Amino acid sequence: MFNRSEIHKGMKVRGNDGHIIGRIIEMTEDELIVEKGFFRHHDFAVSLADVREVVHGEVVLNHGRDSLFAAPREVPPIHQ
Repeated sequence: MFNRSEIHKGMKVRGNDGHIIGRIIEMTEDELIVEKGFFRHHDFAVSLADVREVVHGEVVLNHGRDSLFAAPREVPPIHQ
């Protein structure tokens, strides 16, 4: 279990398989906006319901990256 206050911008997001998916660049009431990619950035919305836990300053999801990107919810780039 996790507390929403533990999650903040800049944190790494990992799938349940241990692979890094990206980092949080924005948060809404119900979702995390995760930036994926180093040179070609893509931003994806991840529901807070998909968060399993926060461990060692990283967000761990209930599923792996393959599951997340099988039907991703890509969002327009957020300019920082």
